[in-house]
Amino acid sequence: MSIRDEAAGIEDEVRFHSLRRETDRLRAELKRRDDQLAEALTRLDVLEGVDRLDPSPPKWTIPKRRKSDAAIVVGMLSDTHWDIIVRPEDVGGVNEYNRTVATERTRTWAEKLAQLPDAGPAADVGGLVVLWGGDMMNGPIDQAHMVDAEDTTLGTLLYWSEQAAAALSLLADVYERVHVPVVVGNHGRQTLKVRTNLKARDNLDWHLAHLVRRQLSSDKRITWQIDEAADAEFMLFDRRHVLTHGDQARGGGGIGGIWPPLMRLTARKQQRQAGLGRPFETLWMGHWHQATFGAGDQFVVNGSLIGPDGYSLANNFALAGPEQVAAFVTPGGIEWRTTITV
Repeated sequence: MSIRDEAAGIEDEVRFHSLRRETDRLRAELKRRDDQLAEALTRLDVLEGVDRLDPSPPKWTIPKRRKSDAAIVVGMLSDTHWDIIVRPEDVGGVNEYNRTVATERTRTWAEKLAQLPDAGPAADVGGLVVLWGGDMMNGPIDQAHMVDAEDTTLGTLLYWSEQAAAALSLLADVYERVHVPVVVGNHGRQTLKVRTNLKARDNLDWHLAHLVRRQLSSDKRITWQIDEAADAEFMLFDRRHVLTHGDQARGGGGIGGIWPPLMRLTARKQQRQAGLGRPFETLWMGHWHQATFGAGDQFVVNGSLIGPDGYSLANNFALAGPEQVAAFVTPGGIEWRTTITV
């Protein structure tokens, strides 16, 4: 091979490597642009989804003019754990839970909540706020509970979206105006590690609420506030309230029971909200399966629909039957409170 041919070969090889580097650079640039496009489309989808919602509270919950006997009924719905099975044999015969029992308890809850204006104190009731407090169903990561679940995750979503829609429709027939703030619990999440970003969108409670909202989209009597944060702020008259699931509180197994962690959680959220310039009247939460009213109504803890199960008995938690909290809220705060036993 002549020197000229060798030089030409080297030149071709250099040109080849140069083209390959340029090709790699262009591929990397194309991937970067594709990633940017995908991110932009995701943001657009989120913005469109938010735009389709109505984040502002309905005007009836914060009326400018109100009668002296004005009240708004608040009914909590959380920790339903729909389609989880509790066998009587596993809990010493104190409870049984399956789809049939859960359907009956959900119907009973709605019917008793519908009767509350007549059963509670005399008041000019302006509407109902249903606090969708999370742990409505269990996700696939909850292996201990899902082993003997009634249905698949998709089957549970389908069945209970219809049942929840029917319950809210029944309540709208009585109250005429129903507002539903929504937060997610810990059992419906899709990842073992607790997320802080996109937490709600990765939780079955959020998805189930949207399914129910879509089924009831033509019912203008029912408004929704499906938050994507851990907490949902809502106004009752001129006072702010906060709904959270309650799993941020730690402890509760000592002699003091659940009170110390609940008091700490309430104080920390009050401190945070004060820093934001949005202090609140009452913190409403679920998670603990024990209907509890804090001193001065600083916090309200809901019961559960499932009642005692093998987990709660094995850990010697306080024995609490299936019940949900309800209250009459007036311009001065919580006027009357009760539990709906189902």
